[in-house]
Amino acid sequence: MDRTTEEYLRIIERTRLLYNTLAETGKVVGSSVESGNGLIRKGGKSEFMKNAVLHELGYRAKTNTGLDLEEVLDAYIDCDQLLQRHERVLQEEDACQQLIRYFYADGKVKETLRPVVKEMGSEHVPILVLMLLKALPTLSAKGGDIKDIAGDYQRAFSMLYATCQTVLLKIIPVLIKKEGEVRQNPSLMCRFHLISVVNEILNVYGGISTPENLSRTNAEESEKQIFPNNVSGIWVENEKSTVFWQFERNANGDWLRRYTLNNEQRSLTYTQYHIRFYEEGDEVLAVVFHPQLVCDIVQNVPIPLEHVAYLEYRMEDGTMFFEPKITESNWFHLKQLTRSQEEKFFQRCLDNRRYTKTNLYAEYEYTFHLWLHTITEDALFFETEEEGCLLRVPKSLHPQLHNVHFGENAGLLQFKDSQYLAFDDRHLYFEITTEKQRKQLGITKCKKHIM
Repeated sequence: MDRTTEEYLRIIERTRLLYNTLAETGKVVGSSVESGNGLIRKGGKSEFMKNAVLHELGYRAKTNTGLDLEEVLDAYIDCDQLLQRHERVLQEEDACQQLIRYFYADGKVKETLRPVVKEMGSEHVPILVLMLLKALPTLSAKGGDIKDIAGDYQRAFSMLYATCQTVLLKIIPVLIKKEGEVRQNPSLMCRFHLISVVNEILNVYGGISTPENLSRTNAEESEKQIFPNNVSGIWVENEKSTVFWQFERNANGDWLRRYTLNNEQRSLTYTQYHIRFYEEGDEVLAVVFHPQLVCDIVQNVPIPLEHVAYLEYRMEDGTMFFEPKITESNWFHLKQLTRSQEEKFFQRCLDNRRYTKTNLYAEYEYTFHLWLHTITEDALFFETEEEGCLLRVPKSLHPQLHNVHFGENAGLLQFKDSQYLAFDDRHLYFEITTEKQRKQLGITKCKKHIM
């Protein structure tokens, strides 16, 4: 259905969609829009001038948020009509969560909301949930200037924190990032920006909300992973310090160890982190995993943010710089590193068997071998430490196993006295320590030559 420029301008003005007050709107368009001199009167009877006003407002909106103004307005009109037709069921307490999970997660919704979801698409969800939260008005409302836009944002964030918990993370970092952005720059806040924030958060949530979605997202992210050649070796924060850092390449990233040297006692204590690098547009993202992360992994529980840090990484003139992307990454205190001038000395200490080496998180040490050997129509085969022996894993064990391919992080993880079949990119882990556990999962041993 084609809508007129006047209709769009009337909605923008009435809902205070782009600016929180009529006075702010007037400053943008260059003259007052109060006292009956509204947006639809701009340009008089000239359709060209009215279109020019709408086009300029749309240009500013897209520059600030990336969203198309007219597409958002069309979706807003649709949502207003949906709310009128289905007001009773949409007032149910969990309506927001149901809509989000249907369109961005498992595609399931309770019976009473089935008629609603049949009439809408994912483009409607950010607007409709904000209307249900009273952060966006109906199109017939006459609420006037916005008095508490910060409160509208907070209600939206609270709902998203309660809803957007995934198989991978307890809290998705983009939610914290967006909340921090508006806290530091309140001038960003308006209803159109709020729609864009919710839209971005839901899109990220949708990418990791289920094992299936997580697998697709990880496949896309693996294309962005990089392995910088210039990070291996020994680095320091301060040349005068006895603390140094070592990067060491592993199967799916790098080990990053922080050592403290006591030369008198001939001892080295260390913490071992795992770090991966990803290209994100013009930036490089470094993701650091705490040693305790392995406990979350093998228990198949969402990862808390105190066990993973998201950092902006850059190398300038031989110096590494790390900047937290969200405040919850501040547990990882590293800011910058330079190549150690005493690299050979530190390496001799590491190689010297007379120096005791103590892992401060020794109870969390693990090994992970990417031992996927063969893929057949109905099974996956993994090498083992037992020579000539393979583990046969039926794909019927989990729906995700039908999509496993060579090149992803799949193998055997040894942690403490337990062994796990690990599909790291899919956040799937199965304990296979005992014959009984393997039998319950349908996993059997076979010889390589009789596969």
